[in-house]
Amino acid sequence: MTELTRVPVVPAETAFNLTRTTDEYNNADRTIHLVEGQPLETGPQRGGLHGLGNLEASAVAGPTEVPGGREEHSAMSEVPAEPSDPTGGGRKRRTTEKDADPRPSRRQTLYAQRPLALAPDLSAANAGIIVGASTGDLVNRAAFRTVSAQDQARLDEIARQTPRQSRQSKGAWADALKAAHPNLSAADAAVIVGVVKRVIARRAAYRTVSAQDRARLDEIKAATPQLPGQSKGAWADALKAAHPDLSAADAAITVGSFKDDIARRTAFRTVSAQDQARLDEIAAVTPRLPGQSKGAWADALKAAHPDLSAADAAIIVNAVKQDIAKRTAFQTVSAQDHARLDEIARQTPQLQGQSKGAWADALKAAHPDLSAADAAAIVGAVKRVIARRAAFQTVSAQDQARLDEIARQTPRLPGQSKGAWADALKAAHPDLSAADAAIIVGSVKHNIVKRAAFRTVSAQDQARLDEIARQTPRQSRQSKGAWADALKAAHPDLSAADAATIVGAAKDEIARRAAFRTVSAQDQARLDELARQTPQLPGQSNAAWADALKAAHPDLSAADAAVIVGAIKQDIAKRAAFRTVSAQDQARLDEIAAATARQGGSNAAWADALKAAHPDLSAADAATILGTFRDDIARRAAFRTVSAQDQARLDEIKAATPQLPGQSKGAWADALKAAHPDLSAADAAIVVGAVRRDIAVRTAFQTVSAQDQARLDEIARQTPQLPGQSKGAWADALKAAHPDLSAADAAIIVGASKKRIARRAAFKVI
Repeated sequence: MTELTRVPVVPAETAFNLTRTTDEYNNADRTIHLVEGQPLETGPQRGGLHGLGNLEASAVAGPTEVPGGREEHSAMSEVPAEPSDPTGGGRKRRTTEKDADPRPSRRQTLYAQRPLALAPDLSAANAGIIVGASTGDLVNRAAFRTVSAQDQARLDEIARQTPRQSRQSKGAWADALKAAHPNLSAADAAVIVGVVKRVIARRAAYRTVSAQDRARLDEIKAATPQLPGQSKGAWADALKAAHPDLSAADAAITVGSFKDDIARRTAFRTVSAQDQARLDEIAAVTPRLPGQSKGAWADALKAAHPDLSAADAAIIVNAVKQDIAKRTAFQTVSAQDHARLDEIARQTPQLQGQSKGAWADALKAAHPDLSAADAAAIVGAVKRVIARRAAFQTVSAQDQARLDEIARQTPRLPGQSKGAWADALKAAHPDLSAADAAIIVGSVKHNIVKRAAFRTVSAQDQARLDEIARQTPRQSRQSKGAWADALKAAHPDLSAADAATIVGAAKDEIARRAAFRTVSAQDQARLDELARQTPQLPGQSNAAWADALKAAHPDLSAADAAVIVGAIKQDIAKRAAFRTVSAQDQARLDEIAAATARQGGSNAAWADALKAAHPDLSAADAATILGTFRDDIARRAAFRTVSAQDQARLDEIKAATPQLPGQSKGAWADALKAAHPDLSAADAAIVVGAVRRDIAVRTAFQTVSAQDQARLDEIARQTPQLPGQSKGAWADALKAAHPDLSAADAAIIVGASKKRIARRAAFKVI
């Protein structure tokens, strides 16, 4: 274990003891000497010491860049257990700036009085270890992002020489700064543009190595070149196998990827022989049960070994640390933090029928400084889900002004959907990021980043993908999905993301295809054993079989069940057998159901009644009460709410193109689309009072590229609809003549719903 050698230069009588090993800081008692002879005990689950919210540092925190682009960290900033975790995975750490703020009840404590005044050279990495937070969270704080007057003057001069252009993103500005000032470090560029160093350091312009290192990596690359169709990850694995000492950072530079993405791969997740023996012993004491998912096994390991970190558990169960860390069993807070959160929850309790998201919004309104992580812990949700809510998406006044200017230059057109507006913004402002576009249009980054306008690849990657597409071209009448399958067969290492880019589809749509759903031999053997124990009965549907598997193996995950039965994870995950809620949530939902009992009507009518009685009730909670699917509830008018601004926009569209006497909802939607070409199916459904899915299947809303339309027209010309032939029968004939024709393409040709075509026998292939 690395010894800590970087010690703050402070008076001897007030020096922190920062020369201890990481193991000493991660042990049970974790004594940290603030004043000589006066230890302060924090305990193993206290989440560290607080009071760093007021601390002031006099140097830029974080790793120090040296010539050649390599980074030299303080001993505390690199821990073998997990490169991104300064705590070494040995104890839970919080992940928001809020957690570093002082608590009123701590202001009289010795540590909270004058800690960083005693150690002005304290780094963010070392402070993170002391308080139990991540370096990334602390390095963003103003107290740690300070530079000397001389350095500030130098950076100001660089910014003056290369100012930010109109509509230029921070990343693009950083690239321009690097081009104008080749010796500018990622740390300095990050200070100038006002972002985190890590974000700048991963950009291509800043990923530079010395000539000597470049020659070494080029030699490694020549010895183990990328095979045709081989993904970056698979290539990195091959490089590691051929060069066992190759670091994740070097592999990332070689393959042109991010260090974090490479470091989490199994081939690069190595531990010492001593740690491996320890983890093997833990696994032997609490082995994986038959049918037990990785997540459930991790929970069992945590229950048997309370001090087990998410990083160690992830290594044992062969999962990603982030996936394990977000599980309830690993989301623990100190007694002090728990008391604080309980007090917040007591002051702003959950109202009857109020969803978790609405409660989180109410908590944020009452407690503006509440972080998404804390709100998620209070309401019992995932941090990511809460963080994307509008109440928690805040930007600086400067950034807001910049985004407002972009929105003013490229305003939303009447009837234009959020996605179409985002595309227009990207076209007018090529450097606009998906995150910024999402804030402008009022959407989620995840929904914007998957749009074609925001999916860009480097020239090198594009050339590689073009070569793959050239070797395995699209056949006549071949659907995008079938082409992706053919690409995968010819290039086994091709990732779903790369295949999606080639065929022009969404990554999620490709990733769920059988050809791209691969499991390890060990996992396949485990799933085969489950399938053998609970086989599919004659005439039993995939979904019913999944339910039976869940009943026989309670810990079976939806993902594993989907692999066994040959279905999509999302379809299995929304089934009642796989939708579990906590005892507390179940009691809340039971209370809502008791307060608004079913009057004998349909599920839909009951859902509407529940929503009327409990306005904050979410579609997910309503679906759980009714025992149905969330999507079926979410599309009902009672659950489709829009902002006042969006409602005004839709009302304007409605006034411009009103419903004619005797005109059906569908015909009205077609008229709206004709008058407002950018109108989305979702918006049209709200205007006409219909279900989005019913509107989306209409010909007017089914738009394809000119190339795809020509391909479909050619298929329809070769196999035309016969007189008196139904849409379904025509689709069957099209499938017989064109075996690779997808249900989606057939639905567009015949003018029907994809779901209706997909359920026909001709399209249900195994």
